[in-house]
Amino acid sequence: MKVMFLEPPAVTARSPERFAGCTYELYHFPDLGNLYAFTMLHERGVEVDYLDASLLGDDEAAFTERLRAGPVDYLVLHAVVLAKPTDKHWIAKLRRLRPEATILVHGPEATRVPEEYIGTDPKVVVIRGEMERALTELVLGEMQAPYGLSRFEPEQGKVVTYDPDPRGYIPFDDLPIPARDHPSLDRYKHRYFNPKYQGRPHALVLTSRGCSFRCSFCVPNAISFSREMEGFRTLGRKPPVTKASPARIEAEFRWLKEHGYKSLHIADDQFLWAKKRTLEICERVAPYQMEWGMLSRADFLTDEEVVAALAKAGCRSIDIGVESLKQDVLDRINKDLDVRDVYTAIRLLRKHGISPKLNIMFGTTPDETPEDILWTLRELKQLDITNVMFAIATPFKGTAFFDYCKENGYLIDETDDLNPMGKAMISYPQLTNEKLEELERHAYRTFYLRPKVIANRLSRLRSVKDLVNDLRVAKRVLLH
Repeated sequence: MKVMFLEPPAVTARSPERFAGCTYELYHFPDLGNLYAFTMLHERGVEVDYLDASLLGDDEAAFTERLRAGPVDYLVLHAVVLAKPTDKHWIAKLRRLRPEATILVHGPEATRVPEEYIGTDPKVVVIRGEMERALTELVLGEMQAPYGLSRFEPEQGKVVTYDPDPRGYIPFDDLPIPARDHPSLDRYKHRYFNPKYQGRPHALVLTSRGCSFRCSFCVPNAISFSREMEGFRTLGRKPPVTKASPARIEAEFRWLKEHGYKSLHIADDQFLWAKKRTLEICERVAPYQMEWGMLSRADFLTDEEVVAALAKAGCRSIDIGVESLKQDVLDRINKDLDVRDVYTAIRLLRKHGISPKLNIMFGTTPDETPEDILWTLRELKQLDITNVMFAIATPFKGTAFFDYCKENGYLIDETDDLNPMGKAMISYPQLTNEKLEELERHAYRTFYLRPKVIANRLSRLRSVKDLVNDLRVAKRVLLH
């Protein structure tokens, strides 16, 4: 038995980022959407391989040659919307190259439109929503019923979708720590980096799935989005958040430290929850003195005891979803956030040596004006921050925001050619698509091409390689 997890060469001009699932790559992350199932099969004695074309440096011809080598029973793809042209191209090609293999496809876009990936091929199977248990049991022949699957049934002449697993969602502590030391993953170890952190090698970590907040524009990471999409289909609501215990989080920090990793980024949609839990996590991971960061709402960062504990535990960078510094805009998008908490959080983070990165989104509501955006930009320039990501609110199919924009005539492009960093799919009466794109370009250039920001970035460089990586990212961001 052999299972190959694939990240094939992109057929689009840019490579899609598969873990977040909503943007193109600026630098390459390991796809945690595949790593848990990879590890579960490995721990059960199945031969697994992980072919990542980007890190192998493969073009289509070289990747094809790898796929020809040796027998394989299952081929696995993680399908996000920006990768759809690539995945459909490779599914057709894999069927010709490896006609004996079953192709397993999972991820939010395959969950949303399984028939677009399956067609009439009974050997292409979509695993919907949270997929690790189903994929493992399917491969091992332990599946009692086709729970959570979509597949073509020849006798019915159509794609059939089956009910989800009655056992419900996997407790997070039942998921294994990804087997990053497996030979097919370890070969990539020194290629992973994140410019926010100096320590390398770098690891991407997940400690929860889902988010309980109600922001109207939000698209979570691809793992959470798959669960959420299936939850709305079957339950009519968001699925519950599943969180790792502090002991499980400590165990992954310890594993990474023992295996030579120098930094990690916790990519949960929301990492901080109850104060007591946060303080226990900090106490547990502090002895490892790893350089790490995370994503959080600002209102979880207004307690100085919490911020001080995070800093003591090695936290060096926090991404904060702010969207706008105008309170009326936040209220209209159900952010449930007092904008004053943003200013408090930034002050406390800077005081304790943690670098804040703010995520700002333009066009989250038709009530936002160009003046609102320019006011937010002026405010940002007055704050003690040097790292902001600007994006245009994008209505992803399968979200309430997509339905709202379509119903009200704001959606001007229904294709899958999405790009929140550069392309507007919406146009409002007082904030047109052209204006949104112009404002985003203006924001990047006027914020980042300031002496203060340039000097800060240069001070963090440690090598010529760092400079080359920074220039590559700057080119993509500033010239997009």
